[in-house]
Order: sequence, then C-alpha cells, then structure tokens
Amino acid sequence: MRITVAEVITTHGIRGNVKVKTYSDNEMRFKKGAKVYIGDELLTIEDSFNQKGMMVLKFDQYNDINDSLKLVGKDITIEEEDLGELKEDEFYIYKLIGLDTYSNGQKVGRVKDVITGVYPNDVYVIETMDKKEILLPALKSVIKNVDIENKKIEVDNLRDYE
Repeated sequence: MRITVAEVITTHGIRGNVKVKTYSDNEMRFKKGAKVYIGDELLTIEDSFNQKGMMVLKFDQYNDINDSLKLVGKDITIEEEDLGELKEDEFYIYKLIGLDTYSNGQKVGRVKDVITGVYPNDVYVIETMDKKEILLPALKSVIKNVDIENKKIEVDNLRDYE
C-alpha cells in the first residue's frame, strides 16, 4: 500500500524542479537519494530545499520544465513500510480515519478527518451517529485512548464539544 506524503503544486524554474505541499513532518522524507512515487513512476530525489513553507524538489529523472509540467496536481507517495516509526502517542492520520469513537462506553461516531496545521494541536473531525460533525481537540485531557488495532478511540465527554 502506498501513502501520500505530498502533492505537486507547480513547477519551479526551468530545470524541472517542482514545488510541493508536504503532508509529512519528517524532513528526511525528501532528502537527496530518497525514493518516491508519482503514479507508478519511481523517482529519485536529486535535491530539495524549503522555500516559504513549501518544499522544492528536483528529481533525477526530470531536467526540463516541459517534462515536469505533467507532474503538477499529482500526489507523491511512498510505500507504507517506508513511513518510519513514530513516538509513543503519535499516529499516522490515515490510520485514525474511520476509527469508531466512544464516549463514556457508548459508540458516538467515527473519525471522519483530522485537521492539522490550523490550530495549536490536531483536531479530530468526528461524524456522530446522527451525521453531525464535532471538532475534537487531540489533547490527552480529551482523548483517553487510541486503539489502532481494535479501530477505536475513547474520548472524555464528547457531548461537551457539541
């Protein structure tokens, strides 16, 4: 399974570089020599640098703006086994989406999305059983337990956030 780690936003210069919006906080993900996919094409990163909050990537396989134009709007993916290990109490977003949400022992909904980078902490978007959305801060005082293996999250008093 491949995981999306960035999206090509535009070209950068005439030598085939592209600007990407990254979805990864692992800065080593885009280092020289790293392997990524765009579609089924395996690409090698020749160079990378940060410019105004976006990464600029140069792939070994692309040396001209006319060639790299076809990459705009496409996702950059990696193999799931290349994601790397996380610290305790950290989770990959794609593994949180779809988890059943329980409050006080009762199933109240499911994780629909995770908002990152907007608030000081991540925010879980919970779709309740009656199709309402609740924005739930991803704080230890709110999220009591995340059990990826059993596909469930336990939260404290979800109704306080309605």
